Amino acid sequence: MTDERATDGARDSERARDSERAPEPRRDAVREVMRIVVWGLVFYAAVQLAGAWLVKSKLGAAAVQAALAEWGAGRVGIAWSDADAPPAEWTAILRRAARGAALGFAAAVLVVTFALLTRAAKLAPNAPVVGQLLLGLLASGLGAVRDELLLRGLVLRALRGSVPPVVVTLVCGVAAAAAAFGAGHASPVELAIAATGGVVFAALWQRDRGAWLAVGAHTAWAWTTGSMLRGGVLDVRSVAGRWGGGDAGFEGSIATLVVLVPLAAVAIAWARRAPDPVA
Repeated sequence: MTDERATDGARDSERARDSERAPEPRRDAVREVMRIVVWGLVFYAAVQLAGAWLVKSKLGAAAVQAALAEWGAGRVGIAWSDADAPPAEWTAILRRAARGAALGFAAAVLVVTFALLTRAAKLAPNAPVVGQLLLGLLASGLGAVRDELLLRGLVLRALRGSVPPVVVTLVCGVAAAAAAFGAGHASPVELAIAATGGVVFAALWQRDRGAWLAVGAHTAWAWTTGSMLRGGVLDVRSVAGRWGGGDAGFEGSIATLVVLVPLAAVAIAWARRAPDPVA
C-alpha cells in the first residue's frame, strides 16, 4: 500500500511539472507570431512611405519597395524556397517561375476572353509600343515581389503550423483585400477581386512551398492585364458599369470576379494535394 501511494504521488508530481512546462511552448509560439506581425507591419509601413516619397517615379518606387520587402522578409525568416529542402538549383528555380508565369498568363487570357465575349470589354485601335512592354514587365515583376513577400509570405510565416492551410489561404485573401482598401480601392467588387487574387497566390505559395511560383504568376497576371492590354500589344477597354468595371478596369469588373472565383477554388484544391503544405 505504501509503495502504491508513493507511485501515485510520483505520478501526480510529474503531471504537475508537465502542466507547468506545457504553457511555455505556447507562449513561445505566440511571441514568435507577434514578433513576425510587428515586424511585418513595420516593413509594410516603410514600403508605403517609400511609395509616397517616390510618387513621381513609379518604377523607382517599385524598386525601393521590392528591396524593402525582400529585406523585411529575410528579417522574419521568409524563404523563397523550402528552407527544409536542399538548396534549389537555378534551373529548377527558373522552371518554377516559368510555370507560375504560364499560369498567370493563362488566367489573364481567360479573364480577357470572357470579358470580350460578354461585352464587359471591347477592343480599340492600337499601335503596339515595345518600350511600354519592357517597362511594364519590370514594374510588374517588382510589384509582384513586394506584394507576395508582404501580403502572402508574412501571413504564411506567421500562421505556419498553427491553423489549417486552407484557413491561412483565406487569411491571405483578407490581407490582400485590406491592402487594396488601404490603397483606395474601396468598391466591393475591387475588394472581392483583390481577396480572390490573394487566395489564388497563397495557394500557389503552398503548392510550391516557396515564392517562385506565385511571383511568376503574379508578374504575368499584372503584366498581361496591365501593359500588354493597355496599349503595349492590344488596347482592351472596359465598358462602363459594374459588369465591365469602367475606369477601374479588370480590377473592378464583375466579369473578372466570375472567372477568378472558380480559379481560386481550383487553386485551393491543387494546393491541398501538395504532399506537405507550407503552412
